[in-house]
Amino acid sequence: MRNYLEEFVRELKNRNYARNTIKTYSGHLKHFLTFSRNTDLAPEKRIAVFLEKEKSALEQRRLAWAAIKLFYVVVLKKDCPYKLNRVRSSKRLPDILTKAEVLEILNHISNDKHRLIICLLYGSGLRVSEVANLKIKDLDFANLALKIRNTKGHKDRFTLLSEKRVEKIKNLIEGRGGNEYIFLTLYKRKYSVRTVQKIFSNALQKTRLKKQPTCHTLRHCFATHLVESGTDIKIVCNAYNVPLL
Repeated sequence: MRNYLEEFVRELKNRNYARNTIKTYSGHLKHFLTFSRNTDLAPEKRIAVFLEKEKSALEQRRLAWAAIKLFYVVVLKKDCPYKLNRVRSSKRLPDILTKAEVLEILNHISNDKHRLIICLLYGSGLRVSEVANLKIKDLDFANLALKIRNTKGHKDRFTLLSEKRVEKIKNLIEGRGGNEYIFLTLYKRKYSVRTVQKIFSNALQKTRLKKQPTCHTLRHCFATHLVESGTDIKIVCNAYNVPLL
């Protein structure tokens, strides 16, 4: 089982899959391989039973199915014996916050640097990993833009930079080199995704909000509020990194 996992991870790295995707898929595959060792079921039946037992009939089952299919292709070099057209995904919509609710969360962050991080998540429509990986050379103050490198899909994109944040960012990066990360901890290390998520959740707990947003919710709020304010949909789609339908 260990050799299968190692080969699976190696093949995904060679195919330039994102680190988080590799971690998620390999976790599901490990679970499946462990299940397979303890059953005499034929491969097709084994996969069907495994998926049926998977917790969460929605997202986790979909990810497990994707990992198994990919395992057959990149490691076993053959078609998956079990056929499943698709796993229906949840239609639950994210808890979109109003501008006042976003401000309420921000007002409960006393650390200026932490507040600026969350401001960029919302004001530039960034993923958590993207704000953590921002470097000084990615700033374009003249055009009020941020360059997001190697984003989802392994492409670069530009997004908006709020003029209100420029002065604070300039003060934060003064005297530092372009290859440095914008946001550094007291130990001069970049912020982890988990730390950024904790900053947000700690602030959220101090509010009276009944909604249960996450850092990623701010990204949806960014696009929603831009559209509501009359911003050209082409600009929103480009900054949000989604195709214009």
